[in-house]
Amino acid sequence: MESRMGILRRLVASVLVCLLLASTAAASGFEVTGLGTKARAMGGAFRAIADDWTAAYYNPAGHAFVYDNIFGASHGFLHLRNEIIPDYRYGGVYESGVINDQVLYNKHEILSMPAAGILLQTPYWGGMVVGLSAYQPFDNNVEWTLYQMPRAYNDSLIYDIPRNQYYSNLDVVAFQVTLARRFADDAMALGLGLQLLRADLDFHNFTFRENPLEAPFSDRPRDRIVQFNKNDGYGWGFGLNAGMMYQVNEKLRVALTGSLPFDITIDGETLQQFYMPFNSDLSLQTLGDPENIFVNGQIVSMRPDFEADIQLPPSVGIGLSYQATEKLLVAIDASYTLWSKYEGLDFLYDGWDTQGLAANPEFTEFFEADISYPDDWNNAGKVAVGMSYMATDLLTLMGGVSADQSADRDPSGFRPQLVDTGDKYGFNLGAIFSFSQWELGFATSYIHGPDIDIAKLQDLNDDGLFDNFPGEYKADTYETILSFNYRF
Repeated sequence: MESRMGILRRLVASVLVCLLLASTAAASGFEVTGLGTKARAMGGAFRAIADDWTAAYYNPAGHAFVYDNIFGASHGFLHLRNEIIPDYRYGGVYESGVINDQVLYNKHEILSMPAAGILLQTPYWGGMVVGLSAYQPFDNNVEWTLYQMPRAYNDSLIYDIPRNQYYSNLDVVAFQVTLARRFADDAMALGLGLQLLRADLDFHNFTFRENPLEAPFSDRPRDRIVQFNKNDGYGWGFGLNAGMMYQVNEKLRVALTGSLPFDITIDGETLQQFYMPFNSDLSLQTLGDPENIFVNGQIVSMRPDFEADIQLPPSVGIGLSYQATEKLLVAIDASYTLWSKYEGLDFLYDGWDTQGLAANPEFTEFFEADISYPDDWNNAGKVAVGMSYMATDLLTLMGGVSADQSADRDPSGFRPQLVDTGDKYGFNLGAIFSFSQWELGFATSYIHGPDIDIAKLQDLNDDGLFDNFPGEYKADTYETILSFNYRF
């Protein structure tokens, strides 16, 4: 007994370490593709199976049908192969400084997504099962270099432009306690996951602001002022993840799930940099005047605080699994995510440092403006079909396909920080090697999105700022997941 308790203590300590690691993870896609090798290899058709610790994510009720204690972890490695040919021109004609008509790629890197959990049987309340896990239900990570300052605008600052110009890194990590129990003569199980959510957001963007001055100060190419903003902050919130599983007979299971993440308010600090155009004649003529700041070719930098709400969408799902033969298990899942709840990002700024602008109070409103990135998304469904075949006592093979409806079905507001080119299709394979009390898993996935062409600039909320990024887009995702489970 003492040895068993020692093992439990070490496992709990290990999962706590994994929780801390998960809080710094980076992955791709606002809603993650999933976790665990078995579920991912089956295309995500796992709600009515949910037979390891990853049930905390797919269906918390699955914990109650697992009769072992389990400690496990998975690590996803993602490579986003996104491509854009920009066509960012004012009025469809005039150059903006964006590198147009060239094939450009996002920063290529292997993104990692660790997750871990522990599941323990208890002698309390009719054999209630308790789970502790950490994983990422939402995530997005993409970076682009798309802008090069025209020499006609300012030939002295072209080497001062940052490279991580269009960048979004959103990590939402769920620290979840799961409670599950069997009912109705062990034919039905209910499970509830209580989540503490941590959201980290690092968002960069180039914004082209209308010049508030009249001619000749706002003559082309000075008609738009180049603004770079870098917003970095975090926030905490709560969420619920619930599920039901029913054993219809020896072969058939059905499952229902629902998740309810609450909105999270992100607080942080912003770096605002205004790259001013340079005109030597106008600069000499306006020395000592407020208008000089718009033609002197300098960088105006400020660091206000910001606040932004992340509106996380609820979702519901249903799953079926059928033990077709002693060795073959097939499953189908369908889910529906209420993406219409998400309305984009509104950055509200406060605590401006107007140093350097004290002599120009009439222009502070221009510099202290809030920035919005509106999105008008639709609710979206996903269907997955998968199968698992026990080839030998040691080897289980899996495969699956999925179809994921796009939330952004009117892509007029499309921008590089969130690449969703349309309905996506996934193809998945994997294997689990079992020996003694260990399970070692491997899965690989390919997700293809359609090509998309955004034709023209648009100001969706009439605030004088362009909200989209025209161009031709392509998007593919390659993913590899490694995992282990230890049953004891």
